[in-house]
Amino acid sequence: MIKPVGVTIGDPAGVGPELIDHAFGLVKTGPVRLYGPRHVVEDIAARHPSVEPIGTSDDPIVIGQYSKVSGVASVSALAKGAADLASGAIRSLMTGPISKLALADMDFPGQTEYVASVCGVSRFAMMLAGPTLKVTLATTHVAIKDLAGQLTENMVYDAGELTAQFLGSKKARIAVLGLNPHAGDGGRFGDEEAKIIEPAVLRLKAAGYDAVGPLPADTAFFRAVSGDFDAVVAMYHDQGLGPLKLVHFFDAVNITLGLPRIRVSPDHGPAFDLAGTGKANPKSTVEALKMASIG
Repeated sequence: MIKPVGVTIGDPAGVGPELIDHAFGLVKTGPVRLYGPRHVVEDIAARHPSVEPIGTSDDPIVIGQYSKVSGVASVSALAKGAADLASGAIRSLMTGPISKLALADMDFPGQTEYVASVCGVSRFAMMLAGPTLKVTLATTHVAIKDLAGQLTENMVYDAGELTAQFLGSKKARIAVLGLNPHAGDGGRFGDEEAKIIEPAVLRLKAAGYDAVGPLPADTAFFRAVSGDFDAVVAMYHDQGLGPLKLVHFFDAVNITLGLPRIRVSPDHGPAFDLAGTGKANPKSTVEALKMASIG
């Protein structure tokens, strides 16, 4: 018997519940475990026979307004979903959007890091993928002032290797970006390219991967969208996700690379201001659910 897809509701006060409800009507998922506040998941499951509601909290929620209660509810759902993914009780996991404030008390910067920790994985990476452009981050949620001190050769190498493995081929063309303007311009604007990024690219090539770099970020994305590369490895969050969201603002999917099973999420936050208005775009949630269902 096929194992269920796991879906966490995200912050129940945000757009997650309505977008997930909508996506269930469009995607053939097979069996689903839906984690979240009992009254929310039972309401959604009543409209979708393949969905099993897994109530993880019982507190009332005010739609459109973040609160400590909704934050705790979102983390409770995430914890149960991640535990089931780690144990193999579900075949994949789609996590709904939550507020970073909810994870602050748990000392995790995002759901990616939390799920990887629960799965016992230390070597992982975040990829944002759309039909035209795929971007993997060497670092995730790091302050700009801390980047140069935290970026390592292994981070760059791992991001490149995990990207190629996800794409299913050593021949996947991977563009590795520089950290500094003009990829350092031969050391004029920094030495991270020579000391960290170039050695990682050389290791990737030695391992048989088709990686090039470090490349200037301002031109590499144009080349990637034009078809020169299958994916881009960016050094930090906004370097990679600014261009990605320019091209795929509504239809990108967040994928955690390196886990034993698929974990995806929509590429947006809980959007409390749109909750309950019917104006939130469902495309990213639909695409994420499709990918989780394949898993």
